[in-house]
Amino acid sequence: MEEKSLREELRGLGLRATPSRVAVLRLLRAAARPLSHAEVVESLSESGYNQSTLYRNLNDLVSHGLARRTEIGDRVWRFELIDGAHPSREHPHFVCTLCGTVQCLLDAQLTLQGAVATGPRALQSQHLELQVRGLCDNCEESKRN
Repeated sequence: MEEKSLREELRGLGLRATPSRVAVLRLLRAAARPLSHAEVVESLSESGYNQSTLYRNLNDLVSHGLARRTEIGDRVWRFELIDGAHPSREHPHFVCTLCGTVQCLLDAQLTLQGAVATGPRALQSQHLELQVRGLCDNCEESKRN
């Protein structure tokens, strides 16, 4: 996406279109999976942006509905864009138990049969984070060899 369009999108939400915020938005748009703050800092390290600024930018995108945060049990927030590729609805993530890779399962249809009626009210909520754990394709292949 061209930089002018990214700036317009940010301004349309009432956010200043600073160079660092545009860079974070561009990076999340290009990412195929949720990124941690450390990954964002590493990816943008050559640009010289302060890591605190990048963290604030990530949280600004979340608070304005452009991104969401997810945590996979390792106490690290990961950020992903909410757009056509990552719709606003919650979706499950696949987490590799060996290498820690996280993948979005956008087309997955998971059903909780019976648990909705008998389980905690949170199961009726639209704000659940579902994770599927196992070995990713690369780790499964390495394990076989």
